Amino acid sequence: MRLVNLILFLSFSVAQDLQVKYVSAYTIDFDWGGEVESVAEVTAARGYLRFNGKLNPKRWIFRFFGGERGFIVITGTDNSIGYNAKRERYWLLPYGSMNMFADMSFGNPSKEKTEETSTTQEPDEKETSKREDQNDFGNIIKEIFKDETSTIQIDRFLSDGTEIINGFRTSKWTTTIYTKNNKIVIDEWVVDQLLLKDSLYSYLLPMITDDDFEDFTIEKVSSRDFIRQVDSTYSLEESNESIVLAKLLVDSDNSWIQSASFEIRELYAVPFDASSFAIPEEYERIQIDEDSD
Repeated sequence: MRLVNLILFLSFSVAQDLQVKYVSAYTIDFDWGGEVESVAEVTAARGYLRFNGKLNPKRWIFRFFGGERGFIVITGTDNSIGYNAKRERYWLLPYGSMNMFADMSFGNPSKEKTEETSTTQEPDEKETSKREDQNDFGNIIKEIFKDETSTIQIDRFLSDGTEIINGFRTSKWTTTIYTKNNKIVIDEWVVDQLLLKDSLYSYLLPMITDDDFEDFTIEKVSSRDFIRQVDSTYSLEESNESIVLAKLLVDSDNSWIQSASFEIRELYAVPFDASSFAIPEEYERIQIDEDSD
């Protein structure tokens, strides 16, 4: 009995000293702007959270809009921290805030009015359109098939065997939604159980709101969402599968995107390291107007 208690104690101690890192990437190929990739890195431990986001336009003409920003939240402290890695600067925020863009008008008074306007409008927009923004692909599907008079067909099948994707052993679903003039194909590599997912969520949930939690967990490309948009009567079996990689190809004159993808690049646990939640020493601290959050 004492051995069992010792094992349980050691397991609990180890769990206390771990941090989980989750890296996902979302890519979309626009007709007018080419391919744009956004990478989200979440590092979480008990009472610690760091989010780091990167925007990488592939066409050189749009690389000016690229950048890297993030925030850090640590339980028991008075403030959250936002930072701009491209400018090597950081700022303090009210505890729990995740405002990565509070420095947008810093050093540029001409932008202050615009930034204040967009900031004051932001809560209302979030209330009314948060889910719509996160399901933009649903709106794209509606646009692709909006003028169709023929019945939309749906083919869906599971490939034989498994494939190793980014270290995960996956099964592959292929879904085709089409008519004579328009077609989309979604390939999805899925796992029955995503190890460490529960640990990651257990760290996140006490530190963020339900709405913010959706930002961390919603898969950007899902055939199930697309199917529901075009045929709410289509029979889909209940599934707890997690998508590791999804690729969307579009063949339609009605679409403003050519392709898109979502993937989990990394998901692993390592011993807790406080430096993972620290701002680099070379970053400059700037003062942010309290109203800018």
